[in-house]
Amino acid sequence: MTDILTEVCRALAHPARRALLQALSRGECDVGNLSAGCGLDQPTTSKHLAALRKAGLVQVRVDGRRRCYSCTHEDILEPLLGLLAELEDRMGSPKETAQQP
Repeated sequence: MTDILTEVCRALAHPARRALLQALSRGECDVGNLSAGCGLDQPTTSKHLAALRKAGLVQVRVDGRRRCYSCTHEDILEPLLGLLAELEDRMGSPKETAQQP
């Protein structure tokens, strides 16, 4: 059985999921608008949102045919995304790191 911390780390490992969380940190949004804002197609966006939901990072509200997502832990989301951005800045992207001697 996978623990919740492992699920959260897996969810945060993908850059598209971090982008979706960043978008949701500004407030609730439906899948269509999230797709457009992040430059992903709707099925891919839904797949990433399912992973974030499994990790407990987002929740869904059904509004007719629309699925509206929001963050579940807004109080820790901003510091967490900030920490991840700082780590990425300090360590560089995987491509940059691989090119260094």
